[in-house]
Amino acid sequence: MKSGRRPVLALVAAVVALGAVTSCSTDPVGDENATVTADSVIYPLSLRYHGIDVVADVPYGADPLQRLDVCLPADSAPETSATPTATPSASATAGPDADGDDGEDAAAVEPSSGRPAVLMIHGGSWSHGDKATAAYRSVCQYLASEGFVTFNVDYRLAPTDPFPAGLDDVRRALDYVYRPATLATYDVDAQRVGVFGGSAGGNLAAMLAVTDHDSAAYAAGDRIRAVVDLSGPTNLTTRSTEPDGVSASFQRKQLLYLGCRSYARCPAAVRASPEFHVTSDTAPFFIGHSTDEFIPLWESQEFAATLRSHDVPVTFVAVEGTAHSIAQLDEAMSRRVVTFLRTQLG
Repeated sequence: MKSGRRPVLALVAAVVALGAVTSCSTDPVGDENATVTADSVIYPLSLRYHGIDVVADVPYGADPLQRLDVCLPADSAPETSATPTATPSASATAGPDADGDDGEDAAAVEPSSGRPAVLMIHGGSWSHGDKATAAYRSVCQYLASEGFVTFNVDYRLAPTDPFPAGLDDVRRALDYVYRPATLATYDVDAQRVGVFGGSAGGNLAAMLAVTDHDSAAYAAGDRIRAVVDLSGPTNLTTRSTEPDGVSASFQRKQLLYLGCRSYARCPAAVRASPEFHVTSDTAPFFIGHSTDEFIPLWESQEFAATLRSHDVPVTFVAVEGTAHSIAQLDEAMSRRVVTFLRTQLG
């Protein structure tokens, strides 16, 4: 079972200094900056998705929130609408054992060399949100309509399950994508997998990417190839509490997520901040951030600068106005994201 969709796009590399953010009418696809305006309509919500099947509530762990939906491109074979026969049997928090066996006979299932895939992570201040909301479901279907097998993931939430529970869950979900049974069932190429997140989901997507080199999947040759981060908080330390930082109410949400009473004694703040974990092995980033939204623009600007200081390509798009996270996805921004993913995963 192989897909005929293998778009090949040339990678454009135009190195531009972070401070030189200028207006740009073309779609950024390499290492560059742009400032754009956006329509008020979330483009994926405005479309009808004929032929895009959604496989709902596939378990990747034992906890009720450890579920994901799979949005399938229209060219998917009929058998891809099923849940893989091998589902996780380990506990909700345990990972693969020391021998790398996740409970499946990997030799029994040959992985496909098929289509690109995206793991999508919803936002909600790490404390609420749902993969099945209309907005995130439509983005999942939109990416599938553009040829990406899209895994739309739920995860445990704070304050019941503070950091690192959410990060552990999305890593577990990504490892589930890399399972031979998953790759074969959904016709996914393990070498063409990216991650996408908005708001808190952007933070988690970025954390997956900057810590990817520490994962068992990375050691086995499976690694994140592209990252889309829309409005993700990237510095959860006391820096975010300064006058140009986040509001007092959002500071309280961050502390609940971090499991801390104050920023003064909160080692989790650094551990949960992508800004402090970038390496030269980090995958290329697309960062979208609005100029006047409640997550300050400097968080993404400083993060982009850190990525570039490690020679990580960054497409940075500043969106004029207050649109937060996937609310930035008007038609032009949606196509910019798809162009970036096709460039990196095609």
